[in-house]
Amino acid sequence: MLKILNNEQVTDLPLISQFMSWFWLCSTKVNIVSSSLLFYFFIFSVTPSYSQFKKTPKSIFQTLQQGNMTGVIIETDLDSIINHRNRNTYQPAIFSHADVRGNIIKHDIRIKPRGKFRRRVCDFPMVKIDFSKKDLKERKYKKFDDYKLVTHCMDTMNDSFESIAREYLAYKLYNILSPDSYEVQFLFITYIDTKEVVPAFQHFGFIIEDTAELADRIKGEFRKDVDGLKIDSINAIQHDFVALYQYMIGNTDWRATPIPRNIKVFKKENEIDHKLVPFDFDFSGLVAAPYAVPNSSLGQRTIRHRIFQGTENIADLDKSTRLFFLEKKKKILKYVKRFSLLSKGSRKDVTRFLETFFKELEKISSKNSEE
Repeated sequence: MLKILNNEQVTDLPLISQFMSWFWLCSTKVNIVSSSLLFYFFIFSVTPSYSQFKKTPKSIFQTLQQGNMTGVIIETDLDSIINHRNRNTYQPAIFSHADVRGNIIKHDIRIKPRGKFRRRVCDFPMVKIDFSKKDLKERKYKKFDDYKLVTHCMDTMNDSFESIAREYLAYKLYNILSPDSYEVQFLFITYIDTKEVVPAFQHFGFIIEDTAELADRIKGEFRKDVDGLKIDSINAIQHDFVALYQYMIGNTDWRATPIPRNIKVFKKENEIDHKLVPFDFDFSGLVAAPYAVPNSSLGQRTIRHRIFQGTENIADLDKSTRLFFLEKKKKILKYVKRFSLLSKGSRKDVTRFLETFFKELEKISSKNSEE
């Protein structure tokens, strides 16, 4: 059901209006003339029932997990974010969303541009959101306040939506393989300029779980000082598990040592070795972002040319790792098939790309069994 949110209430539109609005949003750039205009969010699958949320949510992130897509409003000095993206200082903003009862919740937050590559090449930079700890405490949320927002890169709605949805899918596929992974929530965002210099606009994006929140969930502790990390301090099997996933989605834009790139390093209680949590998959073949380029230092020919970056060859990997991925094949391909944020053609493209990985893995496993 399509829901419309304004400053006062949330209302439902008939199903036919949902499809008309979806076509409109995906084919044109939305123009908004004032902050009082409505913004839209979609639920493509079964919405969680209200009874599931009777208890106070544990974090602000969990309140945003209301189906496949949630609508939010960000009000701030947009000209400053867009034209002064190289700074590393926060600016004030207001973050609004609807709770499961339909009440409009507003938070005074701070935001700043983030990232290195994308803030250079994109029309709109990636954003870091800092909620007020005091505000969260007063609302009886947990203290987790630091979130990354993956935003549109190009102003063109169609191109940006495709890349965002595919990268979001990459996170969701890793969720299937490992609980030690970042949870994400897809968003439809209305941006409103408080200085009224930049016209308000709407785009898609997704929010990434706070690292401290992830640590609390998996009962682990993340290492802050990671420079000079040695490979023998990392659990070898888990390292190659991550490497095999990166190979599956065709991502070479990562490393664990000596200075981790697009990797968080953590250690669980009563464990000696460190483990890894991957993030940032926009340079993967699965996402195939328009700005992504092959990794020439590894000899990558195209963005979809897979290169394995594990400690062993794939054929020499721990057998249980290969078998685990093969056991998850059906579930992964089924998830892609039902991933309604992408068109049927895009889902077929992703499926074909993943099937080449599984065929290679099956061939290796079959050969090893014969030997």
